Amino acid sequence: MKNPLVIFLVGIAMLAAGLFWLTTIVQVTTLWGAGFRVGGANIPSGLTLVPLIAGILWVFFNPKAMGAKILCVIGIVILIASIIMSVRFHVSRTTLFEFILIFVCIAGGAGLIARVLFADNSSK
Repeated sequence: MKNPLVIFLVGIAMLAAGLFWLTTIVQVTTLWGAGFRVGGANIPSGLTLVPLIAGILWVFFNPKAMGAKILCVIGIVILIASIIMSVRFHVSRTTLFEFILIFVCIAGGAGLIARVLFADNSSK
């Protein structure tokens, strides 16, 4: 195949099919009520709201305080981090053949796309 457009489209199709197939075998669960571990300490998930609540109270008490705004931002970051840390990914049972085929589609498609995008098109 010499036509770069065909190679590129085949690469896109392979990459899309492989990524779609991979996302269909992965199950996502969360346990956000149980808390999370930081270092050796187990922090209950409800405690992650304390800095945010304190920051909001401080903003309502003194709206011009920069520390209150920083505390609110820190509280939001801690809350988002605790949600992300509680997400678990589980791969469904699949055969080795399917697993290899998924990654062949992903890697092969990405390789074909890279071949077209990074081809040396200088005329000699």
